[in-house]
Amino acid sequence: MKKIRKYLLSTVLLLVYSFFSTLLLAASEQPFVSQKTNEVTYCIDPNWAPYEAIRNGIHVGISAQYMQLIAELADLKFKLVPTQSWQESLEFVQQGKCQVIPMLNTSDYRKQFLDFSVPYFEAPNVLVARAGMPMLQGYSGIGNRTVGIVQGYRQVEYISRHYPGLRLKLIPSEEEGLKQLANGEFDVMVGSLMSVNMHINNLELEDLNIVGYAEPFDSLAFGINKSYSYLVDKLNFAIERIPETRKVEIYKQWNNVQIRYSRNYTVMILTLFIVLMGLLWLISRNRHVGGYKRIIQQKNEEISALQATLLEKNKTLGFLSAHDNITGLYNRNHMIQRAEEEITRFHRFHTTATLIAIDLTPVDEGLFTHDHAIREEVLKTVAQNCLNTVREVDVVSRFNGEQFVILCPQTQLDSAKILADRLLECLVTHYLLGDKFNVAIGMSELRDAEEFPDWLERTIKALYQSKRQGYGNVSIAQ
Repeated sequence: MKKIRKYLLSTVLLLVYSFFSTLLLAASEQPFVSQKTNEVTYCIDPNWAPYEAIRNGIHVGISAQYMQLIAELADLKFKLVPTQSWQESLEFVQQGKCQVIPMLNTSDYRKQFLDFSVPYFEAPNVLVARAGMPMLQGYSGIGNRTVGIVQGYRQVEYISRHYPGLRLKLIPSEEEGLKQLANGEFDVMVGSLMSVNMHINNLELEDLNIVGYAEPFDSLAFGINKSYSYLVDKLNFAIERIPETRKVEIYKQWNNVQIRYSRNYTVMILTLFIVLMGLLWLISRNRHVGGYKRIIQQKNEEISALQATLLEKNKTLGFLSAHDNITGLYNRNHMIQRAEEEITRFHRFHTTATLIAIDLTPVDEGLFTHDHAIREEVLKTVAQNCLNTVREVDVVSRFNGEQFVILCPQTQLDSAKILADRLLECLVTHYLLGDKFNVAIGMSELRDAEEFPDWLERTIKALYQSKRQGYGNVSIAQ
């Protein structure tokens, strides 16, 4: 009887132990199960149109369109967590109330609680001031003026580190900041080019002008709470497969930058008044003619000096808008413009052209992530090799990340192939690149009735074909 009781007692204890072990195992596996769900919560900047905004509870803007494409490519379902400000969005993602933020820059502070995808959109930052402010050479030209900047933006951290002497005024949004700037509450505001231009036009702030560019330019990517770092690979997979034609379409749809012309009639009237008074004075006081001539000559020299300075500033801005700030090569926008000009020439005179795409991939995938100095040195090396190899008529650009595009005007495919082979040999034999990086090259010749997005897409397909063939070769588009 005692043996039976002991047997029953041990059986009951074993069942209880198994029950609680099952509960503990289910609780421990719960985070991993939740990782398999396709629903991803996200927060955005609610007042950063046209990049992203919340209108009537709906996410709109550039990031919204990219997220639709990424959701399809990565099989994800994004769910918006509304916030009232950009600062609140950063707090939400840091606290885990939302998993990702779809459009933001990397920074040392944000890397403490976020992982980042590869960048998928680049945009310049500009300095805005009231009419009459001279052109400014970046932050170094601001001097003792007060700078307005949105609280939580990466630029706050950048200015505090590299320009600690500047006086900052934190503002809730770019739209509110432009209103305060127009009211004279501070002197200069930092903002994103497309967003600033849209708000100036919508608010009809005629007295505000863009007076310079602000470094660094935005290189926007997904920020992922470190608890959900498994999403990084999914997002990168989708971003790398977004067609270039869709990127161009989204950019053209939301690009609202316009050139604004203005005439200062006050200066004109004042000048006429001065001239009239000068004539009256000359008639009444002939003995002072010589003195007035010297004064007029001095003023003319000052005006000429100011005009020369303004011309130099415009040239500088023109260079910055068309060139990459790391390599000095032409940027993506300038390459698209030159390619479209070449397509127009092809349609008129039937002179063919060839497009060459180069992609640089590190053997160690974490090389660029851990050392940005190496990345810049490698990009500059590739740029220098391209410039040393191509002809003077060829157009070389850093198109996207580690991707370079070369336009060969009035060049047939066979001639361009010789150039591409020579360029490949220079890159793979370079001491800095040979053992640490894989080089892939794709090329295509312009076809009849073909527009630039289609031409570029065929070239990129050839580039991917070169990658699939094991790198180190030149692939020609079909």
